[in-house]
Amino acid sequence: MHAGKGNRPKLVYCTPVMVSFARNDIALLEGRFRVAVHHFRPRRKWHTPFVLLRQLLFLLRRVPGSAVVVCQFAGYHSWLPCILGRLFRKPVLLVLGGTDCVKFPSIGYGNFSRWPLGPVTRWSLALADHLAPVDECLVDGLHEYTADPRDPVRQGYRGLYPQIGTPYTVIAYGYDPQRFRCDVAKEPFTFITAAQMNKPNFHRKGIDLIFAMADRFPHCRFTILGNTPSMVYDRVPPNVALHGFIPYEELPAFYARHRFYLQLSMWEGFPSAPCEAMLCECVPIASSVAALPRIVGDTGFILRKKDEDALEALIHEALGADLDALGRKARQRIMEHFPPTERLKFLRLVERMAGVEGGTAG
Repeated sequence: MHAGKGNRPKLVYCTPVMVSFARNDIALLEGRFRVAVHHFRPRRKWHTPFVLLRQLLFLLRRVPGSAVVVCQFAGYHSWLPCILGRLFRKPVLLVLGGTDCVKFPSIGYGNFSRWPLGPVTRWSLALADHLAPVDECLVDGLHEYTADPRDPVRQGYRGLYPQIGTPYTVIAYGYDPQRFRCDVAKEPFTFITAAQMNKPNFHRKGIDLIFAMADRFPHCRFTILGNTPSMVYDRVPPNVALHGFIPYEELPAFYARHRFYLQLSMWEGFPSAPCEAMLCECVPIASSVAALPRIVGDTGFILRKKDEDALEALIHEALGADLDALGRKARQRIMEHFPPTERLKFLRLVERMAGVEGGTAG
């Protein structure tokens, strides 16, 4: 039995984002701990020192009496928790998601491409007691999808910095098949993707490829979720529909009526959108980066190199496939490999670090 609310151990949770996976982890932890959340959110870069000072005051009040500290991602927001964890002898767990493990100078992406964020991230990874990357590729992996000489072929924090020897446990995200399901007829020749649109993401998320395919497949319709008013395009193909941010509870309806989900990123960690779309029986077409081949498996189509002609051939192949069968297979793959219970491994790890296994406080 779990201890009563007043007897539950305390936990400090620091995150730079308050999105679905962070909220889900917090809710999971709150079933076992009294969670104090610090949302690290400087509105401008020059605000960062002031937000760090505010975080320091928050941590000094809460870390000494807590059993464990958890940080979503590594970066500026994880540096002080790692230092104070050492100071007060409290275990610190960093959940690693993608950008905190890579270096792509060609597009200015990845913590290790920026100073002083790169050194701060390295220090956090070295000082933490345990790391929980969402995929093995974030530890060490090869990147061959693009071939810019400025970008290291070996990625992942150990691929870039082998001296980081902090223990780690790979724990993927899990997804709810009851929330994400297909209860409507699929509209033929439809493709969808979700990406926060800004100038760097136009290329990093592969939207440039989607625009090119829209011109090559005028009979198909392409939907992009996550457009922003500040994003300016040279030209939008007439068969591309741009939508702003869609509330999380409305996403299943969008995914369910589309036939394909496109994830053509130059890099991702373990993206949730293709998993949720696959639960809605979208057939995935994805780039061969990071966790995407493992997510897709044999239920969709993988683009090996960033190349418009290769993608055109892949889409022709996809349009001729048994899409109903592939859609059902895609849903089944996510249900089997990434169920909601997958994230319980994260809770068990936090409990072990806090010394509260078996429901009793240490």
